[in-house]
Amino acid sequence: MKGFMMVIVLLCVWISSGLYTDFQRESTPFEVTGENTSVKSGYNDIYILKKNDQITMLEVYDQTGERVKVYTIENLKDLYPAATYLRGEVKDEKLYLFYEVGGEIAAKRVVVGARGSLTFMPERN
Repeated sequence: MKGFMMVIVLLCVWISSGLYTDFQRESTPFEVTGENTSVKSGYNDIYILKKNDQITMLEVYDQTGERVKVYTIENLKDLYPAATYLRGEVKDEKLYLFYEVGGEIAAKRVVVGARGSLTFMPERN
């Protein structure tokens, strides 16, 4: 009977630790205030800091809640060097960057790639 009770207690501890881990993964490691917003990209969070409806900085947090990368508007030039970034917009829980290339305005979805690096979502045919 003691063995059965030990198994039940260990099973309850195992299940509750899994539930707690899931709860931590769902809660964001930062507090959204003012114009700032956030989006989830896979297990990563992107915290978008805005000023006058313009993106000033993007912070990428991994699934453990640790900040892995910080991007300013100047760092976004690495994504597409020929582009002039106009603004960012969150639609349907996804981040889109609007940019101008050769007089045309386009938008692409931004996702978190390996080790917190931002990349454009590949276009599907």
